[in-house]
Amino acid sequence: MSTYIIENANWVKDSKITQTSLLVKDDKISAIRDRFSYYRYMRMDVSSFMMTPGHVMCDLQVPQGADFLSIKNYYLNEFIHKGCTTVLTAFNITYGCEFLEKLNERKTSLLNSPIDYTIGLKTSANLITPAIIRSCKRHKVPVVWINIDELESFKEIRWGWIKGYLYDYPITFVPFFTTNIDKKTKIKHLKIWQNTMENEKIPHLSNEIPQNEPMRLEELKKIGIYPLRGNFLVGGEISYNLYMNVEGETGAEPLPFKTDHHVLKCTMNKGKCYYLNNRGYYFPGAGEELVIQTPGYFI
Repeated sequence: MSTYIIENANWVKDSKITQTSLLVKDDKISAIRDRFSYYRYMRMDVSSFMMTPGHVMCDLQVPQGADFLSIKNYYLNEFIHKGCTTVLTAFNITYGCEFLEKLNERKTSLLNSPIDYTIGLKTSANLITPAIIRSCKRHKVPVVWINIDELESFKEIRWGWIKGYLYDYPITFVPFFTTNIDKKTKIKHLKIWQNTMENEKIPHLSNEIPQNEPMRLEELKKIGIYPLRGNFLVGGEISYNLYMNVEGETGAEPLPFKTDHHVLKCTMNKGKCYYLNNRGYYFPGAGEELVIQTPGYFI
């Protein structure tokens, strides 16, 4: 059993920096306060750093079936070296009858993941049917990506029927493109997407989720990953990144966390050091599936 205090943390929260302290017991956050003045536990002063929760990143192309060394290097380069401790990924289907088979294949491919993961569905518009939505609810698939390269199939989705199945598990729908269409066409398609989803009152994101970079708070909330991840939560496991402070930034609105601006120095996750002083550490199988019980609960 171990108890210690992380004090004077410049916590980046909702694009602002708040100074706070955390009491940690057995790798879980026991309390969050401005300070713990009268406690006699070991203290770790992190005032020289900026502190964020472990990042959540979206990657729809997490490799399946590759050799161990390739998988290890992928996780190190795309996630661990960037302070990511949870990945949002997806399984693809071409036919409705593939749903369970492809979902299980994706889950199997993630058994050796060193970081936690949440799984969504990526498919074409013609497969957005009541049967598929019922399967998503049954297997707790909180997010569905829909291909909007061409709009005819998208316009034929019967959202009135779909909406009736979302009342107790509000799945979030996200657009994606598979081809490099020109910017003007892309903007047009996204505008039709946004108008349709707003008029039908369907939970959605207005734009694509950027790949392999920290997800925004709005995205995490809609999908239901927040507050389970992307947040410091009393009772939750301690997972954080420490970045070198940028002179003059403390107490002000920080610049976005980009590798060319903020330098990651340390990532701690579930009691393990995943990154320290330019070196990443790989723990195969340490990750677990993050099951979303209620998407969008904290919107």
